[in-house]
Amino acid sequence: MTNFKEELKRIGGDRLNPKKNLNEGNIKVIKADKIDYKVWRNMKYDLQKQFYELEKIGEDYGVFQNAQGTHKILKQIKKLIHKL
Repeated sequence: MTNFKEELKRIGGDRLNPKKNLNEGNIKVIKADKIDYKVWRNMKYDLQKQFYELEKIGEDYGVFQNAQGTHKILKQIKKLIHKL
């Protein structure tokens, strides 16, 4: 039986940066009438950062159920998000 570190490395989970903190549950919904250009700009940059981090993971079946398709779609989103 392999240990946890070996299994994590085998599935590619060691590529994730453990030093970065994930703020799950720290999602703030802003009502439409409160959004101005500054708020929109910050929201857009936050989205870009999150999609870039997901795209860095690559085709990892340990993270994504359909890793190849998800990676392809994330690349398309990365190209399209600049047009916003």
